[in-house]
Amino acid sequence: MLSIGERLHKLLEEAEREAERKIAEAQKKANEMIAKAKAEAEDRQIRARRGAGIDDLIRAEEEKAKKEAAKIMEDYRRKAEELRKVPDDRFKESVDLVLREVLPK
Repeated sequence: MLSIGERLHKLLEEAEREAERKIAEAQKKANEMIAKAKAEAEDRQIRARRGAGIDDLIRAEEEKAKKEAAKIMEDYRRKAEELRKVPDDRFKESVDLVLREVLPK
């Protein structure tokens, strides 16, 4: 049977692994979205070179795609930061639990 400390340590490790997995997943999705936005911008640029006077439209669309990608990355960074806080919160909850179990009332 595991001691309270060992169970808490195991819970913290599991929480950290889950947070890292979610961060990696969010980063992968953000990278995919950025790559897609870049590919779309390049495709539009190629098509625009075939026509006259569309360069301004391409620049505007590229800028729009970059802003959207930056916003998405920031959202994922914020979510990742929140996930990183989970182990700290769980640690504090675990300490409180141990103190309630160990200390007399």
